[in-house]
Order: sequence, then C-alpha cells, then structure tokens
Amino acid sequence: MKVRALIRGQRVHGVGYRNHLFSEADGLCMDGFSARNLRENGLQLVGVLFEGDDRQVSSFMAFIRSSWPKAAEVSDISFEEYDGRVEKLTRFAIRFQAIQLSKGVESILRIEAKQDQMLEKQDRMLEKQDLMLEKQDRMLEKQDAMLEKQDETVEELRGVRSDLKEHMEKRFARIEGEIAEIKRVIRELGGSCV
Repeated sequence: MKVRALIRGQRVHGVGYRNHLFSEADGLCMDGFSARNLRENGLQLVGVLFEGDDRQVSSFMAFIRSSWPKAAEVSDISFEEYDGRVEKLTRFAIRFQAIQLSKGVESILRIEAKQDQMLEKQDRMLEKQDLMLEKQDRMLEKQDAMLEKQDETVEELRGVRSDLKEHMEKRFARIEGEIAEIKRVIRELGGSCV
C-alpha cells in the first residue's frame, strides 16, 4: 500500500520534521519512504510518500496525526492514496544523510566565519586594552614621580622643621635667659618680680 501525506503549517521546515518521520518509518521497517520540504501559497509543507503493508501504513498514519517535533506549528494533515514510485527507505536514508551533512558543513562554515569576525573584534579590543594599559603605566609613572617629589618635600619640611625647632629652642632659651637677667636686675634694684 502506498500513501501520500501532506503536512501543512506556519513552521514545518527547519524543525527536524523529516528526520522525525524517517525515524518512525525506519522503526516500522517500511518498504519505501521519502519526505521533502515544499511550499504552497506561502505556507510551509512537508510532502511524505510511504509504502508498506496495511499494518505499517496505518501505524505510520496514526503517528503522523499524533506526533510532530516540538518546534513545529502544524495547521493541517491530509492523506491520499498514491500509485507512483516510492523511494526505498535505505535510498532515502543515504540521500537524506548527504543533505543533512551538506547543511552541517554550511552551518560550520557560517559559524567559522562568525568566529573569525569575533576574533577580529577581540583582537581590536585587546589592542585598545593594550593602549589603555600603556596609558595607565604612564599615569603610574607620573604618580610615582609625584610621590617621590612628595617624599622629598616631606623630607625638606622635616629638615626645615628640625632647623626651625633648633632655632626656636635657642631663641626661647636666650629669651628665657634675658627674662631671668631682667628679673635679677629688677630684684637688685629693689623691685618686685612676679
């Protein structure tokens, strides 16, 4: 028995529908099977041809009615008898595998191209980062020079402070000596000193 199924929907392409159907057909050991992505009036369509004994065909039709990939959006499923040639299941498997491999190669090439673009961007970012690090190094060098000058200034201030302290101590000692001498003279002259 040969049957043609048409599965229509907003999203039946690119969701693994043909592989989903093939796996079940293979599990039922169907004699013939093929599935193609088609379009009809702007709507996505999966056309399925399958061949087997009555039990296989009715089981496969029940599967098609009740199961589809998670991401699929199915709006209609129809079946009709078919009297044309149906591709052998093993032949479809080989052809479908080649189709899927070529899609995989295309995807890998796209990924590789995007990866190259990302690496170029990363290289540009690293160059900018290197420039920023160089600027940061220059800023740190300036900061180190400023800290050295600050240390020198602090040392100079300590020296000035030490010199000033020594000078003030001598001056206070001299003033205290002069005050003591003035007090002594006032006492000698008979006055009173506080």
